[in-house]
Amino acid sequence: MASERFEFFFDFVSPTAYLAWHAAPAVIERSGAEMALRPMFLGGVMQASGNKPPGTVPAKARYLGIDLQRCARHLDVPFHMNPAFPFNSRPALRAALGLADDPNAQAPFVDRCFHLAWGVETPRDFGESEALAEAAGLAGLDAERVAALAVDEANKAALKANTEEAVARGTFGAPTFFVGEEIFFGHDRLDYVERALTRAP
Repeated sequence: MASERFEFFFDFVSPTAYLAWHAAPAVIERSGAEMALRPMFLGGVMQASGNKPPGTVPAKARYLGIDLQRCARHLDVPFHMNPAFPFNSRPALRAALGLADDPNAQAPFVDRCFHLAWGVETPRDFGESEALAEAAGLAGLDAERVAALAVDEANKAALKANTEEAVARGTFGAPTFFVGEEIFFGHDRLDYVERALTRAP
């Protein structure tokens, strides 16, 4: 096996990162690889890289709305456009980073954040503290602990560092994956991630 690990750089504000979150388990199962969760602030990545949101091109925005629904159907996962988009995801990202030393807590929290942002009929605005508390509760975590992690200075610094690292390694959007230093952008590139993971050395 070429690698036993790949990195998933994501932001909860990205609907395609939500799709990637649901597509990745099949790759993990087939490859036997571990997926390292790397929360980053997408707004900072896009600003630093000079990238522009798809919504700035009307035809692209219309297409993306159609394609997100199509991809969700293909993955058999619920999808609802978040009316608060682009919501402030930084508190949730910081909390996710604060849980990094406990994978049994981090992964369920990430899952519930993605679900509440894109997978429910009334998507939540993660700029509101209630959404963070709801995600914590659904993940079986103490809401006060998660709220504290969201404002912790060390987690703020960690999110900044992750974002700067992502940019330095060539990231311009989310989701982005790395197998070693080989970069893959988009949920629809997971097949190529899998090939890189299983490629003979």
